[in-house]
Amino acid sequence: MHTFTAWFATSPIASALRVFAATVVALALAAWVESGTITVSNWETWVIAALASSVPVILRALNPSDGVYGVNSKNEYEPFDVFGDEEL
Repeated sequence: MHTFTAWFATSPIASALRVFAATVVALALAAWVESGTITVSNWETWVIAALASSVPVILRALNPSDGVYGVNSKNEYEPFDVFGDEEL
């Protein structure tokens, strides 16, 4: 599980997936507010918008100068582990 959480915290693919999922949920909620029901009849619109919103993350991943997760980046920090065993 630690490997997954480390990947999810630092991977550009995981970041793009988070943006994609958030956009789909936001558009579904907007459709629900507008019509009072949630239907998947507009799923194409949701997917296209979600893919478009993932473009900045993809561009950051392809940028060799990006220090977070660019092509030539070096992770010099330890990612925050939200599932750590430490007690507060």
